[in-house]
Amino acid sequence: MNRRTILITIIVTTLALMGVVITQFFWVKNAIALRGEQFDQTVSIGLKRVVNQLTTLQNDTSIIRNFCAATSSDISLHSQFIHSIDPALLDSMFKTEFRNLQVDQEYYYGIFGETENAFLTGRFKGFEDKILTSDHILAISCIFQHDQYKIGILFPNQPKFVLRSMQLYIVLSAFFILVTIGSFWFVIHSLFKQKKLSEIKADFVNNMTHEFKTPISTISVASEMLMKETIYENPEKLLKYAHIIYDENARLKNQVEKVLQVAILDRGDYKFRIRELDVHEVLRGIIENFQMIISKTDGTVFSRLNAANHIIEADRSHFANVLHNLLDNADKYSQGVPEVTVSTWSNLAGIFISVEDKGIGMASEHLQHIFKKFHRIPTGNVHDVKGFGIGLFYVKTIVEAHGGNIKVNSDPGKGSKFTLFFPYKMPASNINSEN
Repeated sequence: MNRRTILITIIVTTLALMGVVITQFFWVKNAIALRGEQFDQTVSIGLKRVVNQLTTLQNDTSIIRNFCAATSSDISLHSQFIHSIDPALLDSMFKTEFRNLQVDQEYYYGIFGETENAFLTGRFKGFEDKILTSDHILAISCIFQHDQYKIGILFPNQPKFVLRSMQLYIVLSAFFILVTIGSFWFVIHSLFKQKKLSEIKADFVNNMTHEFKTPISTISVASEMLMKETIYENPEKLLKYAHIIYDENARLKNQVEKVLQVAILDRGDYKFRIRELDVHEVLRGIIENFQMIISKTDGTVFSRLNAANHIIEADRSHFANVLHNLLDNADKYSQGVPEVTVSTWSNLAGIFISVEDKGIGMASEHLQHIFKKFHRIPTGNVHDVKGFGIGLFYVKTIVEAHGGNIKVNSDPGKGSKFTLFFPYKMPASNINSEN
């Protein structure tokens, strides 16, 4: 799948996902509004039932006669009736009706005159203004006079109640939206990761082809020369071509072993021969051999072996390979005459080993990737520096398997410095050794 197709797929899927999220948001919003309307309707039903019960009390003829006998002509019978209502009876009416309607919320209510907005009875202390502006107000019918009284009720926690009643649906909606977004991100991340892995593998195959092509071609040419009858008349040339075949075959074998080594590291089934190791002794031998290699280009290796304690537990072969890889890189990425410095120092926990060169260096954006398998700093189609991109991966894996770590500092055009740390004793949990 090419980059354009991936980009179009991401845009289309993102727009579709945004549509789903927006639709879900409006669905939840409308559901909350609908639940609020249902609550208002339920409260309205309960309020009408209470008013109907009050109207029924007004129609009681015995109560009317008592009112007429007890009041003067300038006092409203309706007002007298309202004042005579037992607050406990009114409260009982509200509790009974709303309990039957399954509305279990705190509420405040009151009966007030329509003109003066004065409360006559109820449970309203501190909420008078809010009750007067409540959405739940109903006029009380009067059979005596034309003056009007109203009854209002307020649920201060109504928004919380509505949201709490929708809580499960809101949480589930948010959860599934997050799962969908997370799954989309994971798919896109995996897609790019697979694409990058595919590019890395393709680059690895190209590098491997270039690495194998040279020794194979050299061996082929040398073999053709050995097949000529005249070659046996010149023993020096015969020996020369035999050495070429031997050296190139050894080089080819080394490249194959590097590739196989990566598979072993991936499986994690490598075995260590853990022994006490004199780091300085091993380094002197490695530096001496490396000096012979870079002397061909007038290169120099400086050694500053200053570690006070240089005895550690390690696998000698892997330890030597780690240093060979770093020195080989220092040589390959040097500009002009190689100049490499190997230093050691120690503390109470272990020994530090640094390999510093004055080569081409690396930009900061590449430093976090150089230890990844098959990673090579992009150079286009130019293969002037040979390798598979597995050397530093091997170095980091082996160092960490010994309980240590590796750090790198580098500046473009100034060179690189790799610093290794090995503890004096290999952690027991890391030991995967053979006798």
